[in-house]
Amino acid sequence: MKLVTKLPPTLLNQAWVFVVLLISSSFAQANNMSTDHSFTLGIIADCQYANQADKGQRLYTSCPKKLQQAVTDLNKHSLKSVIHLGDFIDKDFKSFDTLLNITKHLKAPFYHVLGNHEFSIADEYKNNVTSTLNMPARYYSFTLDDWQFIALDGNDVSTYGWPKNTDKHKHNLALYQTKYKGHENWNGAIGDEQLKWLKQQLSSAKNNNKHVVLLSHFPIFPENPHNLWNAEEVLDVISQYKNVKAWFNGHNHDGNYAIKNGIHFVTFKAMLDTPENAYSTVEFSDKQIKINGVGRQQDMVLLLNLNSD
Repeated sequence: MKLVTKLPPTLLNQAWVFVVLLISSSFAQANNMSTDHSFTLGIIADCQYANQADKGQRLYTSCPKKLQQAVTDLNKHSLKSVIHLGDFIDKDFKSFDTLLNITKHLKAPFYHVLGNHEFSIADEYKNNVTSTLNMPARYYSFTLDDWQFIALDGNDVSTYGWPKNTDKHKHNLALYQTKYKGHENWNGAIGDEQLKWLKQQLSSAKNNNKHVVLLSHFPIFPENPHNLWNAEEVLDVISQYKNVKAWFNGHNHDGNYAIKNGIHFVTFKAMLDTPENAYSTVEFSDKQIKINGVGRQQDMVLLLNLNSD
């Protein structure tokens, strides 16, 4: 015998409404997944490897092992990229080979920012640093979803960042002896040409509705002995753009944090100075930037107001 069950019209209409809502909900979830702009990066600061004995807090010998641990762990995450915030090595050009043989196994694209120790090498190698690190230039930018990342070169004006036989080095020495007299010679500044380029990048990002994170080896805020020589000038420039949300840097191995004009200034702790490790995964979403620290690097949540751009 065939059993046929008929629903009353009211229940039948309710059933159809339920089916339509279920389909609509599923479609909406699928659509949200396809337009979801959240993503995760890996961040490392100051690996600063040297093939020499440890010296005080500078644990050079453990750097390759810690970097290998970081690469293995970061490869377990779905990352858009991994960024090293400068001072990949300490002083010897051939140290790059040791570390690059480790980071070549990263699954995500690997970006570098230039630190002062990238140029604590023989003059003959200084023009080879960017190509060795597969960088498009000493300063550059790249885009991930709705975010533009601008990598700056704080060694642009410095006493060490260019070969001694170049006009650039002679010009920089003159600036150091006049405009920047008395500043620490292991810091540097962003030059006029780079500042002009930075303004163009920020304006372009604003016109294209991109939020901005600035990447630098050197901090600019709060006041600190590690800051760029022209930190106040750079701070004034970036504060004019409401789409600038964060400044990420290394250099100060102890780390630091402050917020000013709606911009989060994060100094990531050095991988070098700890027997455990120090690196992060950083999650970007519409409401916050969440830093998930490993080892010495602490967790942080940076709240965002993306509607203020």
